[in-house]
Amino acid sequence: MRTTAVRYQVRPMDLGDISQVMEIERESFLDMWPTTAFKQDIQHNRLARYLVAVEQREEGEEAMAPPAEREPRGAPMPPPGLGRWLGELKRLFGGEEEAETSREPIVGFVGVWLTPDEAHIVTIAVRESHRGRGIGELLLIAAIELATLNDREVVTLEVRASNQAAQALYEKYGFRSVGIRPRYYSDNHEDAVLMTTEPIHSAPYQALFQRLRGEHRERCGHYELNFN
Repeated sequence: MRTTAVRYQVRPMDLGDISQVMEIERESFLDMWPTTAFKQDIQHNRLARYLVAVEQREEGEEAMAPPAEREPRGAPMPPPGLGRWLGELKRLFGGEEEAETSREPIVGFVGVWLTPDEAHIVTIAVRESHRGRGIGELLLIAAIELATLNDREVVTLEVRASNQAAQALYEKYGFRSVGIRPRYYSDNHEDAVLMTTEPIHSAPYQALFQRLRGEHRERCGHYELNFN
């Protein structure tokens, strides 16, 4: 019986990825408002870095269908030629041309702000249909690797006080609690636990990180990190 090898690539988010990333954000953070201004951050925020996890299948079963191939959700199709006509109007009057929607199936994303001394993970989410496959841990690995390559001293984040599973994952990767942000989350005024690593370039931390990274690869399979 033919089996399908599933691989994941983590790469920088581009404008064509935004529609899929917003789907994942809505799934993961039901009460989040306003939504993240991904386009603004990608184009104008020099601190922000967003990475996406893309599913790649080598043979056999098809990968998750990208938005262009999914069933429509009841939205009416525009009359023939209308899209081209609107595009011409945008060009004539200086409107901004929309990026082509990515056809790669995106299954998760992570946002990192690179401040002068630290890398702060501002968001991390996995598509509901792909949870439990190690993708969240892969995105955490990518965020720490991004911080290392950009010579940041530590990695920090906030996590809900009630989210014990996430805290356990972060503690596994050397994060420790250093404080509480009271009533941090706007939806239910839950406290946030502020967590940080030890200096990530130190020999003890790199030994821990490389060991955990190798264990994840053995457990979850091959992946590729591409930061360019």
